[in-house]
Amino acid sequence: MADVGTKAPEFTLKSHDGRAISLSEYRGAKWLVISAYPFAFTGG
Repeated sequence: MADVGTKAPEFTLKSHDGRAISLSEYRGAKWLVISAYPFAFTGG
């Protein structure tokens, strides 16, 4: 886990609707929460 205030590296992921979203689109925003849940909707 990173320390509070550490800048995240640049990355691009697909949103729930398939649109590519880059972290750089949100640079300068006051707050940003990144959440991930691998294997969503699976029994594993």
